This record gives sequence, structure tokens and C-alpha cells, in this order.
Amino acid sequence: MPRRKQVPTLITAGLGGVRNYVDLFSRGVVHKSFKISNRSVEGGEDFALHYVDQQVEWLQSLLFSHTPWYQFQALIDLLVAWLSQAILNSKAIYRRSNSPPESYHQIETLVRFVQLIVHHRVKALDLSKLPKMIRDALYKKLDCLTGLEVLSLGSGNGESARKRSFFSIKYLTNLTSLSLVNDCQNESLSVVGQNCPNLRSLDISSSGAITDQGTAWLLICKQLEIINLFQTSLSIQGYAQLLLGLPKLHSIGRCDSFGQILDYLARHRTTDLQLPILSLHSRDMNLEHLQLFVKFCPDTRHVNLYVDEDGHLLTPLTNLQHLEELKLLACNFYSDRVDRLLRERGTNLSLLHLEHVDQLDMSALCIIAEHCPVLRKLVFFSCDFVENFGSSETDHVFSSPPFRELESLVCVSESAPNVIEFLLIHAENLKFVQFGSTAWFNDEIVENVLQRNALKKVEEIRILRSYELSMEAVRSLISACPNLRILAEMDGWEGIDEWELRELRAEIKRKNWELDTFISWCTG
Repeated sequence: MPRRKQVPTLITAGLGGVRNYVDLFSRGVVHKSFKISNRSVEGGEDFALHYVDQQVEWLQSLLFSHTPWYQFQALIDLLVAWLSQAILNSKAIYRRSNSPPESYHQIETLVRFVQLIVHHRVKALDLSKLPKMIRDALYKKLDCLTGLEVLSLGSGNGESARKRSFFSIKYLTNLTSLSLVNDCQNESLSVVGQNCPNLRSLDISSSGAITDQGTAWLLICKQLEIINLFQTSLSIQGYAQLLLGLPKLHSIGRCDSFGQILDYLARHRTTDLQLPILSLHSRDMNLEHLQLFVKFCPDTRHVNLYVDEDGHLLTPLTNLQHLEELKLLACNFYSDRVDRLLRERGTNLSLLHLEHVDQLDMSALCIIAEHCPVLRKLVFFSCDFVENFGSSETDHVFSSPPFRELESLVCVSESAPNVIEFLLIHAENLKFVQFGSTAWFNDEIVENVLQRNALKKVEEIRILRSYELSMEAVRSLISACPNLRILAEMDGWEGIDEWELRELRAEIKRKNWELDTFISWCTG
């Protein structure tokens, strides 16, 4: 049976109490400030705003003076979550109530509570998760957040307030991670380069205005390890300049011109070249490009490659001694020699992601099981398992027990019962299981898998739109999986009636099980 919900820790309970207090406090401020603004005395609105600012300042002082320093970021995260939800709730009330003055005043007042977040002790802030009204207010106050180390401004549409905020980055000298997606400018990079010496990660993807002129400033940031430059206007020469000028750079994100960059470096370098690159993500590499890549970047650990070329394209990858994560898109398991690559380099793989890969059969699964002993995550996405798949091979004899380290299995591909049984039965330490709507899941499979003593450690099961699974399978899983915390997407299982699901959820609540049946589909 699932575990019962645990009593929250004192820290969790305390932070929850802080949130409730802040919420009640804000309601009182909104109510009193609305009365002040409606006084007949001239300047009532100004008096109200002054009162709100005073109360917010007092509350901020109270919160930070009574919170231990090591909980400051947790406090900030709590305040951000509360303020976002409060703004969304107020906007919903405003729309439903036909826009009365009090509803508008409530929104206007809550926006001023953004000052709670503006503190030099804030270490990390993600503006991409905030409502636009809060983002716009924070854009104007970035220069006060001098302690920031991680900042994500999310993506924008070129709003003037957002662009002006980029220049406040000159005050954020402690930044180690920065995201300026979509509308970053060359001028912004000049500010970053001159004022953020500790920067290690930078995401400026989808910023078409970025050119070599802007990225040249990044050569000052010698600590840079990760730059996402996808869909910028950087030239081949600009990429080469960064690769040669940043001694710690190990990832440039997705780069479809990586092969051309390597060609350029090979033509213009007379001495042997070895780059610290650890990650390759490209959709336009030929055999010669990959040979150069292996030569220049021998320490690579992560490869994400669009194959779509028959023959020997993957052969150079067998020379990558440290390969740990492999993602392949659009290829054939045998004719593109994926099998050979796994035989020679599967020993160290912790992640294998196959997407739109054809020619998968039971022998292919056995190769993966046999030659990838430390695999922790296995993904099949839109793959083509051959018809007439044969027996499930659950009794196949391997040289050593397969999938001993496998914790996460994602199969969003049409897969027959024998495929499902093979994967679930052999992976005895699975914690996360996700199948798509085309998996042929039914009650018999669940029974067969559980009879083999599988899924004892599973914590999350997500099966999208099953046509044959019933409440009998649900009860079996709940009974046999003591660590189960999430059983998702049952609303789409056609073998379960609505009343059965209602009864199950009522039982979960009554027995205080730590089992979530409402959570949605996971894309991770």
C-alpha cells in the first residue's frame, strides 16, 4: 500500500504560516488603503499609496529580520509564489465583477508588494514564471538586487521597459547564470561582458539581433562554461572566436553549423587543437564533421545528433572514450550502426534517448540491456518497433543482470505487450515509468509484471489514454508498489468509470495516502 502523508517539517510548516500571514496582512492593507483613497481630502490616492509603501517596507523588514540567513532564498521563493497567485486571483475577480473600483485598487496595491522581493539577499530569481504586471515592476528594480547570482528574465517581445532593464545588469556583478532569451541586443552583451566576471552560464537563444560584435564582449568572461546561442545571427568566425577564446567553454547549446565551424578551425589552425567541449547538439553533421569533432573534442560526454544519413555517420563516435549521454534522432538501429556504437561505447552510458529510430526489435532491446549496464534513463520517442515482435524474452539469459541502474523509463512509441513486459520486468530498480497512448497496456500485462516481483521501487507511473486498463490494474499497482506516489492520467483510461475514480480518490483522501492521481502528463 502507498505510504501515508508525512507530517510537514517545522521549516515547511513555518514557511506556510508566513505565507498565510503575508496574505492576511495584504488583505488588511488593501482594505484600509482603499478607504484612504476614497476620502474627500485632496490627494487621497497619494496618501493611500504612501501608506501601502510604508506597510510593505515594514513587512519586508519584519520578514528578513526574523528569518535565518540560510532560509532567505526559500522565503523569496515563497513570496514570489504567493504574489503571483494573489495577482492572478485578483485579476480573475476583477474580470468577474465587471471592474468595480475596489477590484482595480486591489490589483494596483498588490503590485506594490513586489518590493518584498527586492532585497540584496536574494540569490536567484526567475521572472519567466511571473505574471507580466510583476515582471514589469521588477524590471525597474533590478539594480537593487545586487546579490543575485542566478537570473532568468525569460523571453520577451522587445518591450521598452524590459530592454531598459538589461542595462541594470551592470549592478549585478555576482551573477553566475543569466538568461536573456528572445530579444537580447549587442549592447546588452557589452554590459554583461564588462560587469559579470563570474558568469558561468548564459542563455541568449532566439535573439536574432546578436552578432559577432556583441559576442566579442563575452571573451572577457573567462569563467563561461555554457552559452546557448541557438537562433542568433552569430557567424562561423564568431563561433570560432568564442571556442578559442573561452578556456572553460564546454557547451554552446544547439548549433546546426557546428560542422562548418570545425571545418573553419581545421583550415585556419596550423597547430594541434583540443577544445574543452563536452556536449554536442546538432542537426547537420556529416561523416567528415564528426571525425573532426572527435579529434578536436575527445572528452565529449553528451551527444545529441540528428542522423538522417545512411551508413557510417555514427562510426566516429565509437572513439569517444567518455561518452555518457546519447540522444539520436531519425536513424535505423542496424543500418546506421547504432548497435555497433552501443556495443563499443554503451558501457558508460547513463542516458539513451532514441527518437524516430526504426528497426527496433527484441534483439535491439537485448543489445541495449547487455551493453548499457549503468543506464539510468531510457527513452523511446516515436520509434518504430518491428511487427511480429516475438516473445517477450523475459527469461533471456544475460551475462549479468540488465538494467540494474535504470530508474527512469519513457516509452512514447507504439509498443506491444512483450516490449512492455521485457522492459518492466528486467528493470527492477525503476522509479519513474511513462508510456504513451499507443502502448498496448492492459490488465494482463500488469498482472504478469507484478507476478515477476517487478515495480517494487516505482514511485511514478504515467500511462496516457489506455483503452484496456481497468480499476483492477489500479488496485493491483497500489497494493504491490509500496513507494508509489503518482499514478497519473487515469481520467483517460477507458476501462475506468468516473464513479470508480471518484471512489478511489475519496479513499486516498480518507486513508491519507501520499498518492497523487491528479497530476498531468510529464514532458521530461
